[in-house]
Amino acid sequence: MKLPAVAVAVAAAVVAVVLAGNARAEDKSLKPYAGRVVMSPDTPPTTFDKLPEFLAANLSKDDTYELIKWDVNFVGVLAKPTDKVTLEVRPAVAPAPRSDKKPDPKTPKKDDAKKDGPKKDEPKPDEPLVSIELTVNRLVVIGHFAPTKAAGFAAGGHYTVSLVAGKAVVAHGELVLHQ
Repeated sequence: MKLPAVAVAVAAAVVAVVLAGNARAEDKSLKPYAGRVVMSPDTPPTTFDKLPEFLAANLSKDDTYELIKWDVNFVGVLAKPTDKVTLEVRPAVAPAPRSDKKPDPKTPKKDDAKKDGPKKDEPKPDEPLVSIELTVNRLVVIGHFAPTKAAGFAAGGHYTVSLVAGKAVVAHGELVLHQ
């Protein structure tokens, strides 16, 4: 289910990329970024020829972006052509505990938490905090969203940012929000 823009207070803007120059040479310059969502508080360029410079300056080697400003601009680069993708932002899944440790009997089991269900203000685990449909232009998607506490974001929170085509994740990155 897509959350209404008013309910999540997300500002989304898709920046149209102005296409210029030789398409094949420029597309090759984006190849190292295929499958990645690069995030920054800085506004991405509006011309295609300046994208590689922006991506190189903002790329995180482990695809994790720690932002102080809660204003996220992103550039997603796809490996294969598609017409539309959906940006989905979800809380990151914590790694499973090590199996060599014995479970603490005082800690509630996962099944106990499911019986209570999510709290009134919490989004359901299967629903993204942000879901925006975007148009792809020459394997590139450029956009913006503003995470808010009302939408379920929290300072210190770790989030998975994915571009999804159908049911397949075609690009991703990790976002950590600080105060």
